[in-house]
Amino acid sequence: MKYQMNIHRLTGLLLPAFCLTLAIGCSHEEPVDIPDMEPRSEIHFFTSTRTRSENNGLTTSAKVRIYPYQQKTGVTAPVMEGGKKYTANDPDGTTLAPVASAEGSEAKDMILPAGKFGFYAVSTNSSTAEAPEFNTIANEGYPTDDSKSTTALVNGIDYLHAVAEKKIQFGTGQNIPLIFKHVGTQVQLTVQFDKNACAADESAAQKFDLADVWVQQTDVTDAYMYLKDGQVRVSNNIGLQPLDCGSEVDGLKTDQMAIMSVEKVGNVNGSIPANQVATYNMLPLKAGGSLKMWIKVVIKDLKVGDTDVATHTYTGQLDASNGWNSGERNSYTLILKGNVITFSGVTVEDWKSGTSGVVGGVTDSKTN
Repeated sequence: MKYQMNIHRLTGLLLPAFCLTLAIGCSHEEPVDIPDMEPRSEIHFFTSTRTRSENNGLTTSAKVRIYPYQQKTGVTAPVMEGGKKYTANDPDGTTLAPVASAEGSEAKDMILPAGKFGFYAVSTNSSTAEAPEFNTIANEGYPTDDSKSTTALVNGIDYLHAVAEKKIQFGTGQNIPLIFKHVGTQVQLTVQFDKNACAADESAAQKFDLADVWVQQTDVTDAYMYLKDGQVRVSNNIGLQPLDCGSEVDGLKTDQMAIMSVEKVGNVNGSIPANQVATYNMLPLKAGGSLKMWIKVVIKDLKVGDTDVATHTYTGQLDASNGWNSGERNSYTLILKGNVITFSGVTVEDWKSGTSGVVGGVTDSKTN
C-alpha cells in the first residue's frame, strides 16, 4: 500500500511537467537546430541604398523573404524553415518589419544564437506580389545549386536579391544591412515629339493620351533563380530566349508581347506634347549575334506634317545582340519628326550599365 501511494504521488508530479512540455511546442519560424538554452540575439534588417538605379530603397510595403543559414559543419537547411517574411515599412523603404507567421499571431523579430550566419533575401519590390519560395538545401550552411526557386518566375516583376554575412554576438539587437541587386533587366523607350509630329494645338497637347507600347519579351518557361546569388537560368543556361510574337509581315501578336508602363516626362511646348517614357521589367535576355526584339507603339491623335490628326502605329526592332542582362537598364528613343521616324541606338545604364545598339526596320501605319 505504501508503494502504491508513492507511485500515485510520483505520477502527480510528472504529469503536469509532461503537459507543460507538450504545450510549449514550436512554431514554423522556430530555429530547427539550436539548443533550447543557448543565448540568442534579436536581429533587425535594413536595406542599403542602390536597391534601384535612383539609389532609393524598396517600394513601400514591398514583400521580402529572408533565409538565415548558420554557417557551420553539418548544417543542411536554414535556421527557419521556409524563411521569414518581412515588408518594407518606411516611406523610403529602408527598414524591414517582420510579418506575423500566422493570422492573428504577433509579428516577431528574428531571434538567433551567437555564431556566423548568412542571410539570403529575395523580394519582388512590390506590395502585392509575394517573394518567391525556394528549395533550401545547404552544405555546411551555404545554399547549394539545388537551392532553386520553386515559385514560377514571371516577367513584369522587379525581382531583387541580397546576401549578407554577419557574426552574431550574444547581447543587444544586431542590425543587418541588405544591399539588393536587380535580378532582371529593364527595357525603356522614350517617345520624343516634334513640331512636325505633334498634337493639333496646345490644348490638345496638354491632354495628349499616353501611347500604347508593347515589347517582345523573354520566354520564362522553366526559368528558375538560385538562392545563393540570385542568378536566373533555364536548363542551367544563363539568360532566356525571346518569346515568339510573330513578325511585321505576319502581324505582331501583342498578346504574346509585354505591355509597357508609360508616363509623361518633361513639359508641353506649344502643340508639342511632353515626352513619354515606356518601361518594362523582365527576366534577362540571352545575347545572340544579330538578335533584335520587336516593339510596337500606337499613338492617338497625332498630327504629322500637314495631315489631319490620326492614330499612328510604329513598329520596329530593338538591337539586343549583346543581350539584356541582369541589373541593366536598356534605353531606346523613338524620335518623331514629321515623315522621318527613327529609333536611336540603345543607352545602357545602371540599374547597372547595359549594351548599345541600333533599332531598325521602323514603319509607320496610319488610321484616321
